[in-house]
Amino acid sequence: SYTPSSAASVMAPSASLLPADGGPFVLAVATADSKGHELAFVADKIRSAGVACLTVDVGCKVTSSDADADISATSVLTCHPNPNLSVQKLGLLSRAEAVSKMSVALTAFLRREHDLGNVIGVIGLGGSGGTALITPAMRVLPIGLPKVQVSTVAAGNTAPYVGTSDLVLMPSVVDVAGINQVSRPILTNAAMAVSGMAREYSNTVQTSTTAERDQQRPCVGMSMFGVTTPCVDKVRESLEGDSLDCVVFHATGTGGQAMESLVKSGLLSGVVDVTTTEVADHVVGGVMSAGPGRMEACIAAGIPYVVSMGALDMVNFGNIDTVPDKFKERQLFVHNDQVTLMRTTAEENKEFGQFIASKLRHATVPVFLLLPEKGVSLLDVEGQPFDSKEARAALFSTLEGLLVDVPMVKIEKHPYAINDPEFAMAVVAAFKKAIELNPGVMARASESETPEADDYELAEPDYPAEHQTCPRSLLLPRLHKMARDRELPIIGAGAGTGISAKFEAMGGVDLIVIYNSGKFRMAGRGSLAGLLPYADANQVVMEMSSEVLPVVAGRTPVLAGVCGTDPFRDMDRFLKEIMDKGFAGVQNFPTVGLFDGTFRQNIEETGMGFDLEVSMIRKARQMGLLTTPYAFNEHEAKLMAQAGADIVVAHVGLTTAGSIGATTALPLEEATRRVQAIADAVRSERKDALVLCHGGPISGVEEAKYVLSHTKGVHGFYGASSMERLPVERAILETVVGYKSIELG
Repeated sequence: SYTPSSAASVMAPSASLLPADGGPFVLAVATADSKGHELAFVADKIRSAGVACLTVDVGCKVTSSDADADISATSVLTCHPNPNLSVQKLGLLSRAEAVSKMSVALTAFLRREHDLGNVIGVIGLGGSGGTALITPAMRVLPIGLPKVQVSTVAAGNTAPYVGTSDLVLMPSVVDVAGINQVSRPILTNAAMAVSGMAREYSNTVQTSTTAERDQQRPCVGMSMFGVTTPCVDKVRESLEGDSLDCVVFHATGTGGQAMESLVKSGLLSGVVDVTTTEVADHVVGGVMSAGPGRMEACIAAGIPYVVSMGALDMVNFGNIDTVPDKFKERQLFVHNDQVTLMRTTAEENKEFGQFIASKLRHATVPVFLLLPEKGVSLLDVEGQPFDSKEARAALFSTLEGLLVDVPMVKIEKHPYAINDPEFAMAVVAAFKKAIELNPGVMARASESETPEADDYELAEPDYPAEHQTCPRSLLLPRLHKMARDRELPIIGAGAGTGISAKFEAMGGVDLIVIYNSGKFRMAGRGSLAGLLPYADANQVVMEMSSEVLPVVAGRTPVLAGVCGTDPFRDMDRFLKEIMDKGFAGVQNFPTVGLFDGTFRQNIEETGMGFDLEVSMIRKARQMGLLTTPYAFNEHEAKLMAQAGADIVVAHVGLTTAGSIGATTALPLEEATRRVQAIADAVRSERKDALVLCHGGPISGVEEAKYVLSHTKGVHGFYGASSMERLPVERAILETVVGYKSIELG
């Protein structure tokens, strides 16, 4: 069978690329082939300030391999999950692809060196390409660690570069191309700025004792707008008196995103979400949307969470001239020269209620939802321009109707306006009750240190999961809970028809997967037809989605089998189409993993190999899709784990049994040993990744039971033929035989 070359080993995660002496360091990062002179200038300035500095080359051209930098581009690429990647190979790719791969490598490099205590600051230099390469890597570093990017694109919409981090973008004014009268003082200021930051950061880290960190108060996030300030101030004052550290976020879109980012990092131990106005901007189309994932992090984290309806009476726009034409005749309120508010309608408030209910219904711990009957903002009270009992009633009744059967959501209606002191005290009481019902989270808060990205986060999602059947951020915690509790296995099922999906969902399956082989399988052909040139695999999946997705909408997450080696698709664009279609995640099928021998070796040698499937999974993970790839051996399992896979499915061959099943397969005992080896390989890379088994002799309930009872760290089973083809074969055969056995009178 095909065996990966031993040269494809991955550098041990604990190995540092930095000198053992002289650190910790500020790392100065740029593409040294084009900006080597400027990089050296900045590094010399930092060293002259008494701070240790090393230069890092992230150039993607062959000439970069000879560039004069302390850490070469070749060295950085050793941190990439694909151990065979080189600067020479990057040179054969499109510029966008090369930049993306180098950014992934830099991300892994910076995270590792920070974890080893070697980094006290990072400064990057670049134009649009360099900024796009360097800033995603900076964003995974902890809040508080100095991050400065000197950039030609440090004005305008900087959100794609900064995200919700504390990264500082400094305008270069001129291009980063040479040292001249303009660039010299700018680069000097940048070097001095990061030097001062790094010195203070280093001093703080060295002087901060474990005892001081243990005495930190639990941190509570709060959402606020100008029109909800009296309420939030009152709540904050009360909670701070109870020894809680309150962090207030302005609900301007980025504020909500930042709050949820810190929830994910573990810094926030609870959230008082008084101001959910960003939902209105998302639904209606205002300028302060926090995206479709708003509220998901708080629910997924299982922390004390109190929600209210602050400022859902308004949608935000810029100055009045920027209000879209379709809204010109609506009720508008000029807040100031730069902000125009639009009153939301009763129908829109129903949509807000539907959005919020769709998030809260996934709660696994008690969540309190407080409804202020006399107004949701300073403008939505009697005598003020946005007062509307009709709109409030539409919002509240929608929420009550959709959440009446959700035991974890405690709804409280109060006869006050949101900024009345009595309502603020009700919020405080609800939050204290939420803590009482979920005390463990607050007790663990003092153990939290500086927030970081998830251990397996490679980059922030590039696309919103707007149309997904179930967002990954809500689905994954549920699957992890199942794995921890060990009461029920995680079961995934392939669906080649709508009726298969319908009854799999009714049976309680956790995940449904559509792949092209399902079409062939349910047409009476072997599953391997999906690997042969009989149809466009990716197009088949998109066509099948129209049959399957509507049948299980809102009930069971559906994943797409994606042919990651498809040479005729822009994979970034196709994955976006997958999301827009309504899929919750992806799997790598058709897969070259089912090929072996010389044919497989030739596939790898000609650029159509498994690494393209790994790349597809990494991109999907970065976009916020659930990722459940197949792996056929330990090496592939490690690659998928490094790419950020949420669930690795140990594939032990084509399913046996039935009329069109394989007859050549591993014995069940050998398949069980192979599943265990793959699970161990995954766990050696990532403790958080889940593992399921699939294929070969695991063709029925008893076989799956045997494997799961004879392995450790395997959390369930994925079935395709065993879930739909074999049951259909048996049922139809037995039914027809039964009819044919009827004796005529």
